[in-house]
Amino acid sequence: MEEDIIRFRKAVKLILLMQSTLEQMDELKGTAVYKRDIKQLMNNLEVKLERFIAPHIKQIGMTDEFLMMQIQRGVDEIVSMSLEDLHNFNQNKNEEETDSKKEQE
Repeated sequence: MEEDIIRFRKAVKLILLMQSTLEQMDELKGTAVYKRDIKQLMNNLEVKLERFIAPHIKQIGMTDEFLMMQIQRGVDEIVSMSLEDLHNFNQNKNEEETDSKKEQE
């Protein structure tokens, strides 16, 4: 049972990261980076990612609206972060957890 929960959480994390990737790819369309080979590769990846995650997103949306909202908030947060924010994210989270543990003691 616990293995199923762990597997489910990993799958949700993968969906969140894939959706974030798709949205970030949209940001590159129309830029100098988005030319010929890269454009073809990104379009191909976009189609494959969307095809893979669409049924999972639909299933989550039908069964757990709250989880779907959390996923979308996570996607929005990841996409809106600067490179510095992304780099410091885990460090800041660890500092918050350490502070929280100290307060509980």
